[in-house]
Amino acid sequence: MQTKTTTALAVAVVVGLAVAAAALVLGPDHITPSDERTGDEALAARLAEHAESGHRNIAAFTVAGDEVTFAGLGADEHTEFEIGSVTKTFTAQILINQIEAGRVTLDTTVGEIIDAGDAAVSDVTLRELADHTSGLPRLGGSNGIITSVVTSLTGANPYEGTSPEDVIDDALTASLSGRGEFDYSNLGVALLGQLLAVEADTTYGHLLDEQILEPLGMTDTYLMETGTVPADAPRGLLTTGRVAQPWEMDGYGPTGGLRSTPADMARWARFLLDSGVPEITWGEGPDGSHSHNGGTYGYSSTLIVDPEQQRAVFTVGDTMHDVDAVADHLWKEQ
Repeated sequence: MQTKTTTALAVAVVVGLAVAAAALVLGPDHITPSDERTGDEALAARLAEHAESGHRNIAAFTVAGDEVTFAGLGADEHTEFEIGSVTKTFTAQILINQIEAGRVTLDTTVGEIIDAGDAAVSDVTLRELADHTSGLPRLGGSNGIITSVVTSLTGANPYEGTSPEDVIDDALTASLSGRGEFDYSNLGVALLGQLLAVEADTTYGHLLDEQILEPLGMTDTYLMETGTVPADAPRGLLTTGRVAQPWEMDGYGPTGGLRSTPADMARWARFLLDSGVPEITWGEGPDGSHSHNGGTYGYSSTLIVDPEQQRAVFTVGDTMHDVDAVADHLWKEQ
């Protein structure tokens, strides 16, 4: 007799095989880069050179000193994209802001902000949440493997219905594994953002608007909370070519909930070049640059910045095919 767990695992395996089969049969070769070029001719030509099968509409900018250059294939600096986990760089900045305001420190623990009782996560610090060393799993129990596998096939939003309270509850009931070692955790960063909101007696969205989006004039950037993405807003594609639903996420917003445009992201890059990159969350390259990428079911993005050299590159596309290599080429050729 099969248990519920065995049955669930079997379903997950079957769906996973279906996803793999669909990808093998349909893509990504059937999705090709747009022939339409926008913006700076030289940068657009470089995008066309480095784009590949699986890409569709791509936009990018480069920053060199005070000069910002935009270009695109089928998109321009005003096209709206989901930026996925690049959102985490905004959450990191909010943490820095709250530290500078004297509200928290990197060593503030979960239990100092909320009543965590004897939960394993109680003495985890904000630094550990920001740097993916908390030992928390990648996702909480509200967003398990079956949800991830099924939605990756259908293009449905895997974070739908998960509230800030769910994120906190999932963290409080989670076991820690490998604490102190790097293990990428969306749950950890989601918890970080929600804790900062609880401590400030507000919402993560309010902190984001008040501290970053409004001061920087990022008027075309917004947090995809439930019901906020217009019906006529752009939609990205799965590897199979199926249209993906927007990742409207209330609980996991701090990890990947932003929609933005290259024009607005250039404002974010300018801020980082002027103020410096936080020593948390970001990855550091061998040349001293800092980077973070992101991906949702319909989008891929990469941001690279180097305040010392006053350089930045941002590349974003509206398919699941990652743009990391494109961004790396633009960075090396800049």
